[in-house]
Amino acid sequence: MKKLSLNLVIPSYNAKYLLEKNLPKVIKWSPQVNKIIVVDDGGSDDTKKYLFKNFKNSVYLKNNNNLGFPKSVNKGFKASKADLVLLLNNDVYSTKPYLDKAIKHFQDPNIFAVTLNEKNSSWPKVSWSKGKFQYTQGKDKSKTRYTPWASGGSAIFRKSIWDKLGGLNEIYSPGYWEDIDIGWRAWKQGYKIIWEPNSKVIHQHQSSFNKLNQNWLNLIKQRNELLFIWQNFSNPKFILSHLWFLFSYTLTHPGFFKVIWAAIKSLPRARRIKNTKLSDSRVLEIVNNLL
Repeated sequence: MKKLSLNLVIPSYNAKYLLEKNLPKVIKWSPQVNKIIVVDDGGSDDTKKYLFKNFKNSVYLKNNNNLGFPKSVNKGFKASKADLVLLLNNDVYSTKPYLDKAIKHFQDPNIFAVTLNEKNSSWPKVSWSKGKFQYTQGKDKSKTRYTPWASGGSAIFRKSIWDKLGGLNEIYSPGYWEDIDIGWRAWKQGYKIIWEPNSKVIHQHQSSFNKLNQNWLNLIKQRNELLFIWQNFSNPKFILSHLWFLFSYTLTHPGFFKVIWAAIKSLPRARRIKNTKLSDSRVLEIVNNLL
């Protein structure tokens, strides 16, 4: 099998200090990376100068305005011609080699993505319960396993499948649930995603989202959760239970109508998943299992 080329994509916003802190560590332990693509999401610092001064194999892209995570990531992926793309937040780094085991999984052409093992996080255990898509952190981090999605903060994606899926759905801008969405779409199209325990990274969670109004951001999170369900689930029992959840929850939490209305207003831009190979129930059965 031919050696697969690998590019690194990092979205960043006024965070040269995080690139200075973490990117040298990333590159030190990522010899497989042959190009660095940084997407400056409308920032005003001198990220460009730092990048070109320190990394000869780098590409700098800039948004005129702050567009958010999905649009910035899509821009970075479009600039890549590699077989695989390593997507990292600017607050992620490693302290030792971490990519070999993850890359080996791509010998299977049906693997869409491999998500890395973040120190203070875990693989998600998912279910449909009480009218909603639910997830909790898995406890056993010792074994390679399937996972419903690959983290937008630290994962490797096969570029050809990414392009077939149309990249991240930009309806979720400025962010949250977009990585879950593309993972679910990949599974329903018959592709697979793996969580690899031996690919260890540290995620410090110092992203630019911390700079945004937190009340507004909480509304966006809840809106995007609804948009994810409305666009991706088709099981009639799930839909009926979800409608009951919306009705009953709003009766006891009237403020939630604001979330529903925000999601409804976004529906003209919705992208319902079509021509799926696996049902919602079948995906739920598979993604909680060991490899």
